[in-house]
Amino acid sequence: MTVTMHGSPAIGDFDGADLDMLIRKGFRPVPVSAVRKLTPEVIGIELTLTEAAELGSAPGAHLEVAVPLPDGPAIRHYSLLAGPADSLRVAVLRDYHGRGGSAWLHENLDSCTSLLVRGPRDTFGYEGSGPAYFVAGGIGITPLTAMIAAAVDARRDWHLLYVGRRLESMAFADALIEEYGPDRVTIHITEAAGRPDVVSAVEDWASAYDEPTTVYTCGPVSLMRALEIGFDDHSSITVISENFDDHNEVAAQVRSALPLGGTTSASQSCNSPTAPHATEATAMEADDDFVVELGDGSEIDVPPGCSIIDALKKAGVRTLSSCQKGTCGTCETVILDGRADHRDSVLSAEEHAAHETMMICVSRACGKRIALDL
Repeated sequence: MTVTMHGSPAIGDFDGADLDMLIRKGFRPVPVSAVRKLTPEVIGIELTLTEAAELGSAPGAHLEVAVPLPDGPAIRHYSLLAGPADSLRVAVLRDYHGRGGSAWLHENLDSCTSLLVRGPRDTFGYEGSGPAYFVAGGIGITPLTAMIAAAVDARRDWHLLYVGRRLESMAFADALIEEYGPDRVTIHITEAAGRPDVVSAVEDWASAYDEPTTVYTCGPVSLMRALEIGFDDHSSITVISENFDDHNEVAAQVRSALPLGGTTSASQSCNSPTAPHATEATAMEADDDFVVELGDGSEIDVPPGCSIIDALKKAGVRTLSSCQKGTCGTCETVILDGRADHRDSVLSAEEHAAHETMMICVSRACGKRIALDL
């Protein structure tokens, strides 16, 4: 039976089959209570909590938002901002070089009464003890706002370095300074001062403490990599990052359990406790052909060099995906029978070993057949 919903372009613009699929996958309509222009390129969206929306979320959690684009549903991930307990708030940067999701939201939200969302889901992995240093680049500030609020509530020592090209493009700079003060918040404008030495900034601040410091960072890859490389072998500073894809539209969030002083990011593979990075693991393993058995008994051939998602698409089978890199979790699919060759960086080592679900955008089958709940 086809689900029909009216009253909002964000829902009514999906065709019946796509809407059925989204509802089956756990998306539900949540009312849009407010839309605000935070900067010329950033809008804030407030969603009203209803019985359909989950109460509570961990600091750094995100929502998946379904967007109706011409070639089918697009799933975009937006981190939750700090805010009142009776609403969910996100901020969306318009990416003029992206794939259309943020542009659609910027152009159509004024006529939307609700959005189809799933979550909140936490894959960042905020830990609530010890000194914390937050490093945000641009729109990467969004998940850190909730972490900072949690740090304040827990009376945790913390500091924020918020980096942006121009002050007028930094949606939360003034509010953060006003609420927490310049002793807690450092605003760095690259147009005036150049790129900051983020490693030295963290080291200087952490040197005042006799206990380990955790760095939470989100923003451009160059910013996060500088921190990850800078503290790769550090004995008392751990870096936890949230990586955005090349278009800054999909938050590819992942947290892996690493020894103190290690770093974690969306490139970390979790096939085993000592697994190499996903790109290295993939290069080492040959892509053999295999068969995917669907829930109705039909079979789809997956040739070498072709992902499960691409094979399904060619066969006319609808499914959801977003990052296509094994980093966001949108395409997570239940395994009914067989074992997966896990190549994602979302699931933990324990979840990989259990072979209960897999990310079908990058992972493959161990052997010639795998049955999936599709």
